[in-house]
Amino acid sequence: MLTTRLNPTELDKEALNVDCAWFYDRRFFEATLTQPHPEELEDSMDYADRRIGSIGAVRGYGFTHGLDALDAGPKNSAYKILETMVDKMNAQLELAGRLRSVDVETVASLVVEGHFFPDMRGNLIAFTRQKVRCGRCGYSYRRLPLAGKCIRRRRGGRKAGLWGRSSGQDLCGGNLIMTVSEGAVRKYVKVAQHVMDTYDTSEYTQQKYLWLAETLDGLFANERIKVYTLDDFV
Repeated sequence: MLTTRLNPTELDKEALNVDCAWFYDRRFFEATLTQPHPEELEDSMDYADRRIGSIGAVRGYGFTHGLDALDAGPKNSAYKILETMVDKMNAQLELAGRLRSVDVETVASLVVEGHFFPDMRGNLIAFTRQKVRCGRCGYSYRRLPLAGKCIRRRRGGRKAGLWGRSSGQDLCGGNLIMTVSEGAVRKYVKVAQHVMDTYDTSEYTQQKYLWLAETLDGLFANERIKVYTLDDFV
């Protein structure tokens, strides 16, 4: 639906949390030397939220850096150009290492704890609670059937559904496929290990990773199956 009239009070609060100043005065830069909380400097800043209800809500917005076009930025970001997650992490942490105002070890710990760990835990929970789907008819099951295959009646059978006795000939019998794979759960394991090996992350972060890695190994590793290589026979 197209809107012909924009009402600033109907916008999200995040969209109004934008400063509209033409420049930052000296007091702002001097205050940054003590690293105060941003809320302590709100009174000295001109936010769009404070202009609601006045003529300033629709005109007079300032900016500190001019540009020729809004879409004059790069066509592709580095996140899209770099292929693997390890390359993306190396580029991010390399930039953090060049900035004097950034502690690269803190950035590495925050990325691992704030991005990798929640994703790994979330995918692990999704894996244990996942449904299974029939590869032939597409029907999904909340729990795996005891038959180990799809038990839904074919459309050409007596009645499509899951109930009633059957000789097995009118059942689908398709293979069941997991909706959440092991690779989706483990996709950040190697890159998280790479970050912690390369950068001196906190001991607490390393212990959390070891606990999570052992949990994944205990879930997916099968002690009855051993994979051999040619070196084992030499």
